[in-house]
Amino acid sequence: MSNVTLTDDLNSYNSKILIRAKVKEVFSEFSAKIFELVNEAESIDSKKFEALSGFKSDFYNEYCSQLKGFFDSSASTFGKRSVKNMYLTYKDENYIFTQQGITEKAPVTISLYSGEIPLKETLYDVEKACLKLRFQQK
Repeated sequence: MSNVTLTDDLNSYNSKILIRAKVKEVFSEFSAKIFELVNEAESIDSKKFEALSGFKSDFYNEYCSQLKGFFDSSASTFGKRSVKNMYLTYKDENYIFTQQGITEKAPVTISLYSGEIPLKETLYDVEKACLKLRFQQK
């Protein structure tokens, strides 16, 4: 089962603002937990995250929103549609982040990805994002 632990009091966070702040504060831990669950289940969404981790799906949704925002903001998105698929790497494994619609609240699935990354696509490094975020917080 899962090796990465998050604090047990997470489910006591009821407001979106508190959830957003907590995810940002422990972004590296959420990354480790979420990608660990993806490795176990091959693919997760908010419902599967809740079932496997025991934490509210709001944390998964907020994590995905922050992750997408982190990488979306790294390139100019003016005049472009929001990214639906992103190719990610974390601890030498590749993943695909898929948003199931065009709105910001559309469901997101993160899955293991074993194929070739298309040439036009960028492979985003989640570990580097965690380090950069941690550095910005100090």
